[in-house]
Amino acid sequence: MTQKSNISISQIELAVTKELGINISRNTRKREFVYGRAIYFKLCREFSHSTLLSIGKSVGRDHASVLHGLFVFDVMALHKDTVLNVYTRIRNKLLEENENDLKKFNDENYYKIKYNKLVEEYQELQKKYDLINETQEV
Repeated sequence: MTQKSNISISQIELAVTKELGINISRNTRKREFVYGRAIYFKLCREFSHSTLLSIGKSVGRDHASVLHGLFVFDVMALHKDTVLNVYTRIRNKLLEENENDLKKFNDENYYKIKYNKLVEEYQELQKKYDLINETQEV
């Protein structure tokens, strides 16, 4: 099985743990841990071909929990800018740390990731622009 990148799921887990200051493997349903795991699941699916089972096992969960976490992430991304900002920060750090390796490994995926990053930044700016216009109209 080929990988999307050479960023390992353990490297992603370390980045999420470091950014959030929590152990996402901890067996708890507290909001910050659920959100942290959801961010981790999203990044693992984006940067690796690891199975849902192996991603889940790395944090003491099963494949169904990973699927649910991905769903939770999509819902959070629409409604919670702070979670989306944390995800984007971690993602950008991973990209910066592994930029040369990513480019060497797979040029097509490298540019797809860069494109998606720009699209996300554009969407965030569009939200802010729309919000500013709404407040000025009132």
